Amino acid sequence: VKREKYNPERAQKLKESAVRLLRSHQDLNALLLEVEGPLCKKLSLSKVIDCDSSEAYANHSSSFIGSALQDQASRLGVPVGILSAGMVASSVGQICTAPAETSHPVLLTVEQRKKLSSLLEFAQYLLAHSMFSRLSFCQELWKIQSSLLLEAVWHLHVQGIVSLQELLESHPDMHAVGSWLFRNLCCLCEQMEASCQHADVARAMLSGHG
Repeated sequence: VKREKYNPERAQKLKESAVRLLRSHQDLNALLLEVEGPLCKKLSLSKVIDCDSSEAYANHSSSFIGSALQDQASRLGVPVGILSAGMVASSVGQICTAPAETSHPVLLTVEQRKKLSSLLEFAQYLLAHSMFSRLSFCQELWKIQSSLLLEAVWHLHVQGIVSLQELLESHPDMHAVGSWLFRNLCCLCEQMEASCQHADVARAMLSGHG
């Protein structure tokens, strides 16, 4: 069989197509299933962030998905840190867009909070294994800015995934992100005055403590 010569231009186009594919996928489970086949049906990100899953199962799932991400990134010619950052950011967006308790939510529901906590444990696993790009994660988060909840941003900061300063400084428009932060802080204060059921979380956010 005659081997095809390496074409740098074609390789670059394939890499760009791969990145577009990653950014168009809003569901890590679907993308893993598409690449990895039936095996991933047994171990998927939805199980990792399932608050009812055992710690042992979640740890095993994190390891499995981490390996799948590395294999996939290698095939696509994309750094695994960029791939995993996009997938985690997409999952954060999905959690934040779940049914809210107020018209302009800044706080998570109890269920959202549990799912985000499990997701961030997975992100910490990726960070610990040098499989996560903070810069790419910040860039992907701002693409879903309209659905991003302030409490989710706070948890990212407290759990050491990405600091608030790093996240804000990564935004392409400092004026716009300043307005976004001010608006959300005002809403947070209003919800505290209304004696919301998550007042303890709101107070911790305003005090800057985890």
